[in-house]
Amino acid sequence: MLAAPVAVFNAYFGLLMWAWIAYFNPHRYAWGVAKIILPVGWIMAVPTLVGTLFAPKNTQIFTRETYLLGGLWLWFCFTTFYISNIPDFSGHVTDATWQLEVVSKILLMTFLSILLVTSQAKLRGLVMVILLSFGFRALFASIFYLKTGGEYRIFGPDGTFVADNNDFALALNMTIPMFYYMASAERKMWVRVGLRILMVCVVVSVIGTYSRGGLVGLAIITLALIAKSKQKFISMLFVSMALLFMLIGTTTMWKDRMTNFMEGNLDESAYARLIAWNGGWHLAMDYPVTGGGFDVFTDQQIFPQYVGVSLRAALYGKLHTLHSAHSIYIQMLGEQGFVGLAMFLLLLFTSLMSLRALRKQARGRPETEWVVPYANMFEVSLLVYMANGATLGRAYFDFFYQIIACIIIVKILLRRQLESTAVVEQQASGVGQEELVLAEV
Repeated sequence: MLAAPVAVFNAYFGLLMWAWIAYFNPHRYAWGVAKIILPVGWIMAVPTLVGTLFAPKNTQIFTRETYLLGGLWLWFCFTTFYISNIPDFSGHVTDATWQLEVVSKILLMTFLSILLVTSQAKLRGLVMVILLSFGFRALFASIFYLKTGGEYRIFGPDGTFVADNNDFALALNMTIPMFYYMASAERKMWVRVGLRILMVCVVVSVIGTYSRGGLVGLAIITLALIAKSKQKFISMLFVSMALLFMLIGTTTMWKDRMTNFMEGNLDESAYARLIAWNGGWHLAMDYPVTGGGFDVFTDQQIFPQYVGVSLRAALYGKLHTLHSAHSIYIQMLGEQGFVGLAMFLLLLFTSLMSLRALRKQARGRPETEWVVPYANMFEVSLLVYMANGATLGRAYFDFFYQIIACIIIVKILLRRQLESTAVVEQQASGVGQEELVLAEV
């Protein structure tokens, strides 16, 4: 509350406070109105938005990813308007409109991040706030997990994007490469050690969520970091310690859950995924351009009609209702049609290609070498999101769009730095030629 007025005069500070609120959710430790009703995020977002009008901003913000983000936002608005005029979808129009407001707020703050993070120091500050927010929550969660002997699952804070254990595992997994590379690039010993301790807490917390997708995410991160690491022995040692912990530090219930998953045994969660994927595909066949709009998967009047007969019995016999699309790809397809899915996939693809190009441009130049760890960590984070997201309905995950914003910011900063370096080199070359001419004269 006290920080809100400061954001009017320092919009970047407001952005950092908003990130802290969005990812650490400090109001969830409060009681009463502050926890349930008070719109804490908007209390910081509105003055930050006002402060942006007067703050120094990036001007050359237009990249492929920027256009795709804007295009997705416009498409979300169009599909929501479209389904509001289709009687069959009347059961979830209200929910779709509300979801559009939520996603619009996320994308608004994404674009504010692109505008306000105007330097390498500011980018580092934003990333550190995100890491500390997730890191300290993981610290508390891992202490709880170890203290209780792993008898209870770890969940995220209620009423947030990461409330579910699987979603929390996804978010934590996406931070692991960020912890790893930020610690590697850090010069201060105490900061480097602190980041690595928090990274260990994150790994323990992912295991403590009992999320099978989280376990797959950890495997992907491990392979990616080993492939990119120059110190493969240290990486393998870290992996061995993690495996040892999973063998001796987890409960029988955790091992049984993971064993059933590896053996292909289907529980209610697995059936829900099959039902959502089957129904989402058939829905997209009837509405290939626009899909069914936000929240069509939870519309019990329309969605069960698109579920195959063999799975419909499981829907009514085991689950009764669906609460998610259970895949970022099927979610985009079912809710936004093939057009929305194509833009979403293109955003992922161009982001990965941009990171590869950034790494290539920055290597070998001392003044731009800082870009390499950012490119590496965002690349692995995106790979984790793409892999884990195949079984989670988090296509509108705020953390994902924040990473896209950071990629765009790195592109802007590197472009500016290379242009500045080119101008200096050109001027120095011009001076050298003038001196040569004078010497000849």
